[in-house]
Amino acid sequence: MPDATLPEQANALHDRYRRAFAGRARVSRDLAALDGLIADTEALLPALAQSTSLKGEVGERLATYRKERETIATIQAGGADAQVAWRHVEWTEANLNRYRREFGGQNRSTRDLGLLQELAAEEARALAAVTPLAKKLAEANLSARVDELRKNAALYTEEVGRIQKARAELRPADRVAALATLANRQFGLYRTHFEGKPRASRRAGLLERILANLTVIHQEMVATRDAGVTAAGHAENIGKVAARVQHHRDEVAKIKEAVLNTPSSKLAPMLGDDANAWIARYRAEFAGKPRQGRNLAALAEICDGLHEVGRTMRDVGGNDPGNEKNLGVVMEHLKIAEREYGAIRTASRAAKTPAS
Repeated sequence: MPDATLPEQANALHDRYRRAFAGRARVSRDLAALDGLIADTEALLPALAQSTSLKGEVGERLATYRKERETIATIQAGGADAQVAWRHVEWTEANLNRYRREFGGQNRSTRDLGLLQELAAEEARALAAVTPLAKKLAEANLSARVDELRKNAALYTEEVGRIQKARAELRPADRVAALATLANRQFGLYRTHFEGKPRASRRAGLLERILANLTVIHQEMVATRDAGVTAAGHAENIGKVAARVQHHRDEVAKIKEAVLNTPSSKLAPMLGDDANAWIARYRAEFAGKPRQGRNLAALAEICDGLHEVGRTMRDVGGNDPGNEKNLGVVMEHLKIAEREYGAIRTASRAAKTPAS
């Protein structure tokens, strides 16, 4: 009689792989742990002889584990140069996920142009750093990623032009509505990422992006008004945006001063607390929950929150091992949240149930 526990044993092994290796940064993976998983899977295969389908499935998984082991070993053998290069690649993958969420299939006239310009700048920065390292290391996987970086950089740059064109072509009444939507999005970003938060742990670059967006929005609002367009609430919106521009300009300076006067030994725990709050929210609202009917906007906010705290940790850098460890945790949870976003969106579309 076949052992009824064999499928459970096979799934338990694959869970080990998913938790510790699937989608994780290869430069930091534990090869000894993967070797143990491969050995345990090899030991299980003979017991699956009576179940052709299960043996075939586990055999395919074993091939995946072995291939992953080879890839990880190659990357880690590259030493410090490989670690730097693949860290850049990891960030460009996170940026691409963000691009897909925020821009793919969306109304261009209401997209965050400042965010897209920031992603384009990040891609150019990574490309400049990784290209010489890829040539030096002569590693096929890394060279392939350089090609992807070039394509992404071109994509982001082209999309900037398309968004600018879409906004310029709006009819006057539609332009008023779009500008109000864009302004409200920036107001929401400030509430989410700055209100009630310690200044020293905030990323000044994010607020500078919000400020730049609102400055452009204010200019376009005034131009629309001066062109004779009248719409309910438009004049009031112009005043609100002008007030935020002034406030945020002052706040950027205060954040930079706070960061400058805060030692990294104190900043790292603050960022860790921020990360824990986003992770706790994900667990409370999404982990293990039915995917249909989930609030995609809330999950997107969590993804953005993890992205922002991770980027702040990255930019802080330094030699604080606690900060480096926390950054690894944040990046892994960001990947989990992004995958869940895609799975929920797919489930919602399949059920023809609009996600809220």
